[in-house]
Amino acid sequence: MLQLLGPSTGGIRRHVAHLADQLEARGWPVSVAAPPGALEGLRPLDHVVDVPGVGASGRVSVSALRTARAALARSAGEVGLIHAHGLKAGWLAASLRRRPPLVVTLHNVVLSGAAGPATPVLRGLESRLPARSDGTIVVSTEMARRFTGGSGAGRVRVIPPASRAQAPVGTVAATRARLGVEPGQPLALCVARLHPQKGLDVLLGATALLRRRVPALRVVIVGQGPLEGELRRQCAAMALDGTVIFAGASSEVADELAAADVVVVPSRWEGWPLVVFEALHLGRPVVATAVGGVPDMVAEGVGGRVVAPGDVLALAEAVESVLDDPAGAAAMARAGARLLAERYPPDGLVEQVEAVYTGVLSGG
Repeated sequence: MLQLLGPSTGGIRRHVAHLADQLEARGWPVSVAAPPGALEGLRPLDHVVDVPGVGASGRVSVSALRTARAALARSAGEVGLIHAHGLKAGWLAASLRRRPPLVVTLHNVVLSGAAGPATPVLRGLESRLPARSDGTIVVSTEMARRFTGGSGAGRVRVIPPASRAQAPVGTVAATRARLGVEPGQPLALCVARLHPQKGLDVLLGATALLRRRVPALRVVIVGQGPLEGELRRQCAAMALDGTVIFAGASSEVADELAAADVVVVPSRWEGWPLVVFEALHLGRPVVATAVGGVPDMVAEGVGGRVVAPGDVLALAEAVESVLDDPAGAAAMARAGARLLAERYPPDGLVEQVEAVYTGVLSGG
């Protein structure tokens, strides 16, 4: 089978690498195709397929599409099934003139207005994709509701991408020193693509409130993205340059998570954020917005605290409450880890995905 990944960062790429490894361990012959460097540090690519994105105008380069389709056709020539991850990869696979059975996992939905002029195009592609694939996986029940009543909705299945959490490589002290955080300083960590979806402007607003109450606080943002310049300007305007640290992308996210006093996920929307799952497995309390699959992992007092998206004051108060009560925060994190162990057994992900493959290959 061929695992196909489009342009991606963070949790999705880690999920694809983990799933490929687990499938191979269970006897599936697996190859992986993706844009150059997409799985760097996680797994070598078997094929380079530069899945094109949609431009700001809502259009795709015809030449880029032809090149990617030809590369995918060569890569998929002998495989019995394609599993595409993401909207763009899914449609590229669906567009092949001759293709094996196709399963698509959608990890996020297209938010209204988030892609500018391209939003209507992407929303249309999203709504029609389940009818063009042989099986569609979404990562939360909230996402599944998006397709209710549409063509192909009967082939949509919810499978959270819960996988084994990474283990830290370095020590907490070494990681904090690398991030520029002094021993004993409260550390709030956010791992996210620097994109409007992630609510980082709300985090900055909450940080401005928190700094008055927790002067020694350091907020570290791990990730890259199109909003970096704007967020840095906001920090300067709010006099947060000494409080907020932009750490860039990291290949050792588990190290940063393990070093945090609280992990903050202020997103306006999520599919099923892997960072929440990983933080709880590492014993770190989480403050997150109640969006997407977050309520499946965190409830108020179990795993951490949940707040409404966009609420600056509520986010600040929740983070402060966790920092003020380390023992209570640790107890919440332990309760969250127990909940995850019950809901998401170690082999649950690969077994559920295998069931989809089996159904598709048998014509079910």
